[in-house]
Amino acid sequence: MKITVHFCKSENLGGRILRLFLMSKWNHVAIQIGDAVYESVSGSGVIKRRPADFTKAWDKISSVEVSVAEQLTLIRFLNDQVGKPYDWKAILAFPFRGTWQDRSGWFCSELVYEALRVGGASLSDRLPANRVTPRDLWVALP
Repeated sequence: MKITVHFCKSENLGGRILRLFLMSKWNHVAIQIGDAVYESVSGSGVIKRRPADFTKAWDKISSVEVSVAEQLTLIRFLNDQVGKPYDWKAILAFPFRGTWQDRSGWFCSELVYEALRVGGASLSDRLPANRVTPRDLWVALP
């Protein structure tokens, strides 16, 4: 089964600073399954919204289709994450953080990576063990 991973760019000051900090052309990543887009955003944490509402929020989006073996497991995982907070701790301490695998809160690429992993996607062994950025996913996904 295929799902879609969206890589996003905003031209506002926050987006520019984040891209500079991450050394990436993307400052956000989200995952779409059918008519639902799941993402973790700074003001709301993990949310689920319609694709039309999602696309209005970004200046540029590039999408990649990814095969997953366990789509229902992936959907259950994402639905269980909705409402969890944004992982500010990880963002603020990103350069010094030993691990990003705290399931009590998510930033965007953490959420997408873990959803892909849970869904059985074939992920590159080039991804860092301690954190995953939008740039890391962009490079690693087929």
